[in-house]
Amino acid sequence: MANQPKKYKKFVATAATATLVASAIVPVASAASLSDISGNTHEEAINALVSDGIISGYQDGTFKPNKELTRSDVVKLLGKFLETKGYEAAADYKTRPAFADLTTKTNEELLKYASLVKEAGVFVGSNGKLLAGDPITRENMAITLVRTVNTVYDISLEEYVATQDFKGDVTDLTQAKAEARTAISVLDFYDITNPAAPAFNPKGNTTRGQFASFLFKTINADYTAAGQKDEEASSVLPTAIAFEETSIQGTYGTTVTLKAKVTVAQGESAANIPVKFDVFHAKLANDTTIVPQLTETVKTDENGVATYTYTRSQGETDTVNAYATGKPALKAAAKVYWDTTLAIKDVTEGTTLANGEQKVYQITGEANEEVYVAFKENLNVAPEKAVRGVEFLGLRTTGDTASAKYAYEYTTGGYAVGVLKLDATGKANLVLTGDDASVTPIAFVNNPGTNAKYDATALQAVGSTATFAKESVFDLSIKAEGNQTASINLNDVQTGGRDYVATLKNKEGKALANAELLVTFNNETTTERNEVRVYDVDGERVNPTSADSVTFRIVTDKDGVAKFTVSHPDADAFVTPIAFIDNGTGTGSEAGKLDKKDLQVTGEITYFRTTRAADYRSELVVTNEDDKEVTTFGSDTVAEFSYQLSDQNGKARSYSSDTPVQFTVRAGAQAVELVDAAGNPVVENGVAVVIPAYTSKTLLNRTVVAGQTDTSIYLKSNGSDVRVTATPTNTGLSGLTSVTKTVSFLSGASTSYFTISDVVQTTTSKDAASITLTFTEAVAATSIEATKTGGTRGTVTTDAANNKVLYVGFGADPVSVGETVSISYKGKVYNFEYVTNANGRNVFRAQ
Repeated sequence: MANQPKKYKKFVATAATATLVASAIVPVASAASLSDISGNTHEEAINALVSDGIISGYQDGTFKPNKELTRSDVVKLLGKFLETKGYEAAADYKTRPAFADLTTKTNEELLKYASLVKEAGVFVGSNGKLLAGDPITRENMAITLVRTVNTVYDISLEEYVATQDFKGDVTDLTQAKAEARTAISVLDFYDITNPAAPAFNPKGNTTRGQFASFLFKTINADYTAAGQKDEEASSVLPTAIAFEETSIQGTYGTTVTLKAKVTVAQGESAANIPVKFDVFHAKLANDTTIVPQLTETVKTDENGVATYTYTRSQGETDTVNAYATGKPALKAAAKVYWDTTLAIKDVTEGTTLANGEQKVYQITGEANEEVYVAFKENLNVAPEKAVRGVEFLGLRTTGDTASAKYAYEYTTGGYAVGVLKLDATGKANLVLTGDDASVTPIAFVNNPGTNAKYDATALQAVGSTATFAKESVFDLSIKAEGNQTASINLNDVQTGGRDYVATLKNKEGKALANAELLVTFNNETTTERNEVRVYDVDGERVNPTSADSVTFRIVTDKDGVAKFTVSHPDADAFVTPIAFIDNGTGTGSEAGKLDKKDLQVTGEITYFRTTRAADYRSELVVTNEDDKEVTTFGSDTVAEFSYQLSDQNGKARSYSSDTPVQFTVRAGAQAVELVDAAGNPVVENGVAVVIPAYTSKTLLNRTVVAGQTDTSIYLKSNGSDVRVTATPTNTGLSGLTSVTKTVSFLSGASTSYFTISDVVQTTTSKDAASITLTFTEAVAATSIEATKTGGTRGTVTTDAANNKVLYVGFGADPVSVGETVSISYKGKVYNFEYVTNANGRNVFRAQ
């Protein structure tokens, strides 16, 4: 047996290494347990490596310890390990395979690692070939393991072992090839071979189980005497050191973890700096056999953090000092309190409360103990920065004054803390109340003989942060659309500006329709704030709430959405809109104005500039006779296709020169007729202009005249889908493009079956909104179809004798303000929008 003393130390220690070994040996993720290793000779090694995440089993829960390991498996294993140590494959590994029996079509992973191990001299192949699928012999396994250690640590284990006086255990060393004998001797010297099975069997193959045992022993051997050097400690001297936690409560028999972080000068590394931890138990300083004083030096990680863990079986309080060994005068202190409990927990559920509510905590500690309370946010702050919005209820204070209502510790020296006396069971309640503020209470017990001022190393417990805020039943948001740089406002036609969308919902997420919102602008907005202009979703200018105000009133639609446009007449102006709900607290001149207690959201800033040629865009808008944008038309109605010059945010904008526009019309199943705005046929060369079914026609050019914003054509059809493309031509406007819109014309007679004046304003009930119509002929319910926004069908009731539709109802899904009801009769469609009129009544308005 080798007489080398053992000091186990892993050289494979990183998560990356664990991953590479696992992926090289097995093709799949590790199993939770292995079903086929119980009683196996290699069970201990397999379990240890699996536990450390170094190797893994198959997805079926087996390890297959008797399965042979191939040469490609070992190449990938060693290649991935060497890669983590900074070794690289040749740059041309894909095009120039490292071994003669590999081609450019070989698996890329194998090509890469074959190149890497060959470049490193760890795996040289057989006569220039890898022989990837062949099993690896035990003697070759020994060679690769030893070469790997030599490469990583820049040592020669063979040379070192050759100088040692030891009697080997291996009995068949002479059966191995010459190169392998020294490698096998190395494994023998470090007891990596099995002394109880002295026959090494060099020519035999290696199984997965055998390799696990060899790998486990190899990575735990100590090669220090052979020249392995530990990572040298850094000579960098830190500029500061601090504990991450300065007060820790420990339980006997359970380890506590202390973390000390160093700060270094800019540009220096914080890694590998030796930090010494001195653990001192003051009460038992003269009897260290009972509670020994502890000391240990630990190196920092890459983040400059040194970690030390220990435990006690008795004792009370440890004082721990940490310092860099190269700069002992720079110290940090912490305390560990053993078998001592101080806790603070919520009694009142939730951490966010309405202004004026109470937040209750329970503090638990020693019976009849006096406990102090500080506010984390108010520790070491300038007096003007202290949180004053949260106060103690029913609690006396001590410090500078006994009448303080909250805890503080000022940079100028003053302080106050709350004082609680725990009862005979070691409990007491802490009660806080507040208004628009947040604090985090800290319960602490100072060391005897000290004042009540907060000490970071005192026994302490930190509670949850309590936030007191204005209670709101609403969820309000605002979103900017389009380009952040908008065109200036020229007039109420060429508004310029940018669209914003404000959305209002309740706490359950339901949209709040027909709700009033206010829009104003913050104090950082351009100084010409009174020039800000707001337009509603219909393009109508909104008047401010008063003559000297920059606050505007908008109303949400059925989806809780209020879309509005913000514009300004001056180039280089900028605005930041704020949508808010007035809580009614303002009085006099402040009534209806934004204050800090209003529910409010701030939108994205918008900048304004004069419209540039590159800003221009094309828009094609389709409207009916009532100037409403729709996509479906009755058989006898006129559709206006209006090509519009627009700015970068889709707002109408004229240009200084003419813009010719060519309209191309594609008819569907029925012919399409070109008409004028009144619906009269357009005649060319004595013939009405008609586009036959399934035919395209390029009509006469139209022109957006200089100084104007649009030009239009008008179409009619009976039962056809119509596609219109408008193609502008203006060499000065690079952003113009062709635009296309498609609409549908319904088929059927072109008679108007009732007049708009016959629409009776409706009454509403909890479950329905109805329309009463008078027709010019007898009607049957079966010939009328009614739908509302979203496609819900309604129930139609008629009075045939009097030519009336008496009722259109939608039952459990009633019509909401902002929705539209469509009545279809003999191919003609009538649309009615449900709105609130000037008298506050909800009525249907014909579109």
